[in-house]
Amino acid sequence: MKYFIVFFSLVILFVAGDRHLNANGPFGKRHNVGDEPSPYACNRRVGISSSTTLTITNINVSATNYSSNDQINITWTSVSNPCVDDFVGIYFVEIDLSNACGYFDYEFVKTGQNQTSWQMTNLRRKLEFRYYSRDRKCLGNYTLIGKSPTIEPLNYNEATHIHLAYGNRIDQIYVSYLTNSSEYIPQCQYGLNPSSLDFHQNGTTTTYTASDMCEGKANTWGAQTFIHPGYMHTILLENLHPSTTYFYRVGTNEHGWSQIYSFQNRPANKDESVYLIAYGDMGVSPVEQGSKSTVDRVTARVLTNNVTCLLHIGDISYARGIGALWDSFMTQIQPIAARIPYMVGIGNHEYDHETGGNNKDPSGAPGPGGFRPKWGNYGTDSGGECAVPMVHRFHSPTNGNGLFWYSFDVGPIHIIYYSTEHDFRRTSIQYKWIEADLQSVNRSRTPWLIVGSHRHMFTSEFESPVDLIKLMLQLHLEPLFYKYHVDINLYAHRHSYERSCPMYHYRCIDDGITHILIGMAGQDLDSGPYSGAEWSLYHDQQFGYTTLFANQTYLHFNYYHNNNDQIADQFTLHK
Repeated sequence: MKYFIVFFSLVILFVAGDRHLNANGPFGKRHNVGDEPSPYACNRRVGISSSTTLTITNINVSATNYSSNDQINITWTSVSNPCVDDFVGIYFVEIDLSNACGYFDYEFVKTGQNQTSWQMTNLRRKLEFRYYSRDRKCLGNYTLIGKSPTIEPLNYNEATHIHLAYGNRIDQIYVSYLTNSSEYIPQCQYGLNPSSLDFHQNGTTTTYTASDMCEGKANTWGAQTFIHPGYMHTILLENLHPSTTYFYRVGTNEHGWSQIYSFQNRPANKDESVYLIAYGDMGVSPVEQGSKSTVDRVTARVLTNNVTCLLHIGDISYARGIGALWDSFMTQIQPIAARIPYMVGIGNHEYDHETGGNNKDPSGAPGPGGFRPKWGNYGTDSGGECAVPMVHRFHSPTNGNGLFWYSFDVGPIHIIYYSTEHDFRRTSIQYKWIEADLQSVNRSRTPWLIVGSHRHMFTSEFESPVDLIKLMLQLHLEPLFYKYHVDINLYAHRHSYERSCPMYHYRCIDDGITHILIGMAGQDLDSGPYSGAEWSLYHDQQFGYTTLFANQTYLHFNYYHNNNDQIADQFTLHK
């Protein structure tokens, strides 16, 4: 109980929103924070004619039509002495040529460089590449010195962002995808054989706009803020047999069909084993070491193993109000999420906001900014999205409060997602729901009980100032989880990996909870020192992912490093 005394003796501090904000663009170009094309980036415009004539031929492209995830190569005649912040950017064609900084993404041009490649995301509009250089011996404004032909999607209504999620019942699966139009009823054709998609189901369509969200960038139209997200289609497949492989495709005759994917429905009883993948804090960056290597490793595992589902516990895309990053993220995970249910939880970068609540916050949290106690460090980490893109794009069972808290069974495991961005104290609605759900678990049917949320309950990494949310989670929820014999508590938020012994109140005990921090899936890693706490059995600060294999008497957990795909940590629990 010592830490309770420490907690209540602390001076209440407000901690600024977390620091892990990179500046990666939706077309896979790696940038550092503040690394815009010039120190005065978005005040720069095409200006006074340069005293030096800068001429290059048009930017040549390897293709003028593309599908999502295609690569386009571009070439130009190199400039002999480019400025250090000369850049090639990608733009909607209607962006004024004087708006050098109206790009979606960009790449600095190096001396002698005359080519580069771009991994395409279907933004459902015409695009072009532009080369800008600064005049007045690299001290003046940006001047346009070249642009490409128009490039556009091969199919504006290409079925993209295909992903799966569990429904309320074992026999249900949500199939979701996105197109540029809501003109036709979305459809899914499916069956037991890829050459015989004998079953058919229609779906529903939704979208959202800038004014639907709470504040900031999310409310503002622009290449680096809000763009039209397209139309999200969802089909609920029902009467599916357990542990059965189905083949499917989505689309319409008018707009075309996706390729054929397959999934295996979850088992209906505890006698069958399941194999899960879990991580948090991945984000977007097709060329960043972290998220790209995680996606590559996990995709390979999904294609070669019988994976049941994936758990992504918060900080999903890190879009933070930049709409095109959602397109990039959903494109990035499609090779995984079109084949296994992709079950998401809410993190601070999906939800946290200060205003616009009450009528806009889809969680129904009271007040303009939701749950904002003085001891919390709840900021504006969603860029004003307040979870609106999340609830339109992803699905979950409806036994709780949408994506914010819910539960589901996977073979012998009962999984509870709860929200650390909402009130979790003993008097809260969420706490009462968690306790009721814990009470309802039939441990003879699902002997394993796993809870998951975004913010960490424990870490032995030094934190300055002390994270008071962590202490409040220990105060309110750790006793509840211990009372109902939770086996594993998964969380993220810190960008590292750490596993505890089975413990309670910082003491290792036989019937304790194993706490596992899995926030190492992509975003910039932590680098702080560790305290050497006895309860911490393993920790490191490397990119990776985790897997969980369970049957009714045995649970085995592995943590893999991305750099070699080798097991760095593992443990086993028995019933």
